[in-house]
Amino acid sequence: MTSSEEIRKRDRKQDVDGGYAWAILAGCFLMYMIVVGGLKAYGVLYVEMILEYERGSGNTAWIGGICILLTLVGGPVANLLSRRFSFRSVSFVGGLLVSVGFISSAFVPNMDYMFFTLGGLVGVGYSLAFAPCSTIISFYFEERRALANGITVSASGIGALIFPFAYKFLIETYGLSRTFFILGAFVLNICAAACFFRQPRELVLEKKRMWKRTGSSKTPDHKSLLNGNSRIKRSESELTRENSCCRGFFDGLFKCSLFCNPLFLMYVIAFVLCMNGYGPSVIQIPGHLQLLGYDNFHVAIALSTMGGCEVVARIAFGWLADKGYLKRRHIFIFSMSVAGVFSLIAPLFKNFYFYVGYAAIMGIFPGSFWSLISVLIIDVVGMKDFTAAFGLVSLCLALGSAITQPSMGWLTDYTGSWNSSFLLTGCLLLASACVAMFEPLIKETVKRRRAARATAQERRTLDMMPVRFRRSKSTLSLTVRDVAPSPPVEEGVDVTLTSRRISRIYRPVETEEDAPSTPDRSSAPTADLTEV
Repeated sequence: MTSSEEIRKRDRKQDVDGGYAWAILAGCFLMYMIVVGGLKAYGVLYVEMILEYERGSGNTAWIGGICILLTLVGGPVANLLSRRFSFRSVSFVGGLLVSVGFISSAFVPNMDYMFFTLGGLVGVGYSLAFAPCSTIISFYFEERRALANGITVSASGIGALIFPFAYKFLIETYGLSRTFFILGAFVLNICAAACFFRQPRELVLEKKRMWKRTGSSKTPDHKSLLNGNSRIKRSESELTRENSCCRGFFDGLFKCSLFCNPLFLMYVIAFVLCMNGYGPSVIQIPGHLQLLGYDNFHVAIALSTMGGCEVVARIAFGWLADKGYLKRRHIFIFSMSVAGVFSLIAPLFKNFYFYVGYAAIMGIFPGSFWSLISVLIIDVVGMKDFTAAFGLVSLCLALGSAITQPSMGWLTDYTGSWNSSFLLTGCLLLASACVAMFEPLIKETVKRRRAARATAQERRTLDMMPVRFRRSKSTLSLTVRDVAPSPPVEEGVDVTLTSRRISRIYRPVETEEDAPSTPDRSSAPTADLTEV
């Protein structure tokens, strides 16, 4: 056994589902709370920015849409950079960019500059932090993977529970500009959370094998790769290695062949529909309450209720998914159906307590899909393609949801109420549940196609078997390679041969009087059917 295999087996017992895996989970929890919790609390900033700049609901919501777009679109790039360098360094740089974005937003003279600062810089920084903390956890957990993902994504609920009241307090005490400055200092905790990260062993060994194949004279040691330090001196012999790395980078970044997997494509469509219905709730609920005459205190209560319910629901659904009491697909379908029904009936009510309950429903049911998204992807594509698959899912979620928030705002500006947006949300969530119901049909179709291809391949293989006819005085003899034992036959009837080694398909052979023979196959063994 080689030293690398010994290291892998010894460290695997310590790090997977235990040991340092819990430190990784702690770092992911803190980072997810700051990143996603901050995005969920954007509704408080959104309401204040509408009052401060008076630019309309749609235009103001577009800032948050750009931020979410860049957060999700940058996922494939962040994951590939994490493999090329390290999860720690990529997340650390992301925390710095988020801080710069918030601090620069405190000094802009009007809202137009916030499309670059609050939407652009913060969005890019969030993407560099969000994607690594969403994927690294799956490398360190196997048996408890769904539970670990549930704990990680539940941190966003804690952020959504705390940040709305914190934002409200900061805005009332210091104003909007100084609030941005304070937030810029606070989000530097992303850098502190990134320090918990350590490169997964699988990626470290993969990088070491790559260096050995390229014949590098100075291979980085195991410890330096774990800490993300893989710099060595370049030489002329590294040109081939560099080209192969570039090809691997772009192949992994745009691995669109995964869309040929029908189950993966089905879940991508279901996730996009769910995100389009669930994502706008962070501005939909605050904006609707504001139109009904409620102040920021009521908005903060609703958003905090949504975040608090997410904390419990995501951990509970992750635990249920690991235990196998309920199928993950059934959990997803049930959650989307309940949330869709409540969204459709929401325009019928104007009571504050109903919308607090509605916020709880949105936090419990559609919010739970974040704890299932990683395990469902792994069930379909496996761990080998998980990083590329998660990047493609993030890209699709971004392209689908980036326009949703501003569209909801523009729809409100056009109709004068949020009722139409609630109806659209309900339809999207129910459509997501309906798409996931096609999984058994897709599996059966794929199974039949594979069986048909296997049958066709067996027939082609059997057709290539050499057969030679020979007429004797009293028996009918056939020359065939690997002929299986067959029952006695009478002269003048059709003969059916079956090869045990090649196929279970029956191949008819016509026994005519003047059947042609093949002179160049005389070396093949002969078998008299009467002797079988």
